[in-house]
Amino acid sequence: IYTLSLHDALPISFKQFGTLIPKSGTKGGSPMLGLLNISEAMSIALHTCACLAEEPERFQSARELSDKLGFSAHHFAKVVQQLVRAGLLETERGPTGGAKLARAPEKITLLEIYVAAGGTPHYKGCLLKHDICKGDGCALGKLMAKENERLVALLETVTLDSVVRSLKRNRIGKKTA
Repeated sequence: IYTLSLHDALPISFKQFGTLIPKSGTKGGSPMLGLLNISEAMSIALHTCACLAEEPERFQSARELSDKLGFSAHHFAKVVQQLVRAGLLETERGPTGGAKLARAPEKITLLEIYVAAGGTPHYKGCLLKHDICKGDGCALGKLMAKENERLVALLETVTLDSVVRSLKRNRIGKKTA
């Protein structure tokens, strides 16, 4: 089974995608990232939304969240603004202010978070540079586009609520192990 994992706490099965991402493994002592990688902005967006979903009614300060998650406060603030503009978060100024989810976690999908963080879900072309392969009629480009469509369809169905439930299950499992 192959997995997309949010720091090994968020398992989403990718068995139907074949051999996209090895769940674990090391090479020279470093973890292998696999073929599917996300930007730092996407990582910040996912982690932030997951943290906020654990207490969706409470405003959490930017400093509290960026310190907890270990992201640069500057980059964190930029991503939060993207999430606000996309209607996923709301913010409030002042000593009791911060950020919280704008909608219930079960109403927010991973695809919405991906797009809000600047992701472009529709893949076109080839993995090679455009001057080598323009992507039209490319077997690799067609395969990647097909698999990308399947991944987008999956991300449309995975909600933030399901991510939080998975995180909680993994925390409980790790405490008993």
